[in-house]
Amino acid sequence: MKFAIITDVHGNFDALETVLDDIDRREGINKIFNLGDNIGVGHETNKVLDEIFDRDDMEIIAGNHDEAVMSIVNDTPYPEDLKDKFYEHHQWIESHLDEDYYDKLDELPRVIEKTFNNKKVLFIHYEIANEKLSTPIDGQPYSPIVEPSEENVKALFEDKNADLIVFGHNHTVHFYDDKSTVYFNPGSVGLNNAAYAVYGIITIDENEFSCERIKVPYDNEEFIRGFTEKQVPAKDLIFDKFI
Repeated sequence: MKFAIITDVHGNFDALETVLDDIDRREGINKIFNLGDNIGVGHETNKVLDEIFDRDDMEIIAGNHDEAVMSIVNDTPYPEDLKDKFYEHHQWIESHLDEDYYDKLDELPRVIEKTFNNKKVLFIHYEIANEKLSTPIDGQPYSPIVEPSEENVKALFEDKNADLIVFGHNHTVHFYDDKSTVYFNPGSVGLNNAAYAVYGIITIDENEFSCERIKVPYDNEEFIRGFTEKQVPAKDLIFDKFI
């Protein structure tokens, strides 16, 4: 059994299209798990949503940027921890978001749990403590990002029970195996410091997990140019932090 992992597209359609084309060319991948943050930061919101919601082979969960944008759509409290950096930017994203996607984004789960070959697999954008799984986004349900290490990641997800935990949010690749749980984050599809996109492939062979990070080059000039052409708010912050 083999499936693909994409996460943190962040409104970058060219990167998403490149990754999906690469996945579609490969044999044996019949399922894609999308771990959220499909919108926000990047400016190609509706093109990204058109692509992901049009696929029958993709299961999607919500990320914190998706939820923050939808808090503006729904006129519910916006997360304080993002207000100084991203509120104006998320307002801009919301103003360009096609209304056809409101319900679809609102209905995205925060967690997907599967069992393959008697192995439990948890898909989540980032750690949310079990008691906060229903906490609205303004209540800061997501745990603070930890530095990548086996010790830190194991402690981060200590309340989760799974043989494999797949996540995103932190755009740095993670791959740790503490003999009881495998932790895998392939990195961001849409936000890298160079002209490439990344995704993951997980192969389950009897009782073993094989996790592979795939790096695919693409032309990112149009995406970068679009920030200026579209006058995207928070451009300087985005370039300094993500691009």
